[in-house]
Amino acid sequence: MKEFAIYTGLRAVLFAVCFAVLWFALNNWLTIFPLLLVALILSSILSIFVLRAARERLAGKIETRAANISQRLEQARTAEDDD
Repeated sequence: MKEFAIYTGLRAVLFAVCFAVLWFALNNWLTIFPLLLVALILSSILSIFVLRAARERLAGKIETRAANISQRLEQARTAEDDD
């Protein structure tokens, strides 16, 4: 699933950018663990808005695959009932 890899990669890049910005801004006040936690929370919130298009493409792909699987299962069930 290419869309999943793209979305996951974008989430990782967004986290890395948040961490880098926080590292340079707050390095003197916070240790590494609180910086990681703040970067995780900040990137999670930002991803809701920044990665909306990639998330919608991923959701569309998943929905299409689920519909195809449901259709194949229904066809198999119908073929089994005909026998």
